[in-house]
Amino acid sequence: MEAQKIIITGGATRIGAAIAESLSGFNKEIVIQFNKSKKSAENLKKKLTLNGTKVYLIKADLSKDKDVQKIVKFAKTKLKYFDCLINNASLFENDKLENFSSDSWENHISTNLKAPAMLSKGFSKNVRGKITI
Repeated sequence: MEAQKIIITGGATRIGAAIAESLSGFNKEIVIQFNKSKKSAENLKKKLTLNGTKVYLIKADLSKDKDVQKIVKFAKTKLKYFDCLINNASLFENDKLENFSSDSWENHISTNLKAPAMLSKGFSKNVRGKITI
């Protein structure tokens, strides 16, 4: 099965944008989450729209539970269900074993593990196919 309704976290730049481009096409719908890359997200939307993709942008900080819930509500409104979730978002903090803090650890866990689990849970009745985290 080829995915038709896709959610990509961190989808506005770098690898996330490349993934969005490769999955885009006629009859595809993609929700792209970004945090600080609004201009890049808007430019990507313009580009993907040219090949028939419906693109929905949402600004959200994945380290904040309320923002993750905002994505769930937004994506349910736009997509109704999804058949592909790509958790591409990540933090670029220079943490090392010698200098990480509880706060930086929590930010990493929230963004990289907790957010995709919450997204999946929020869509548990709106998924077509299998979710693997």
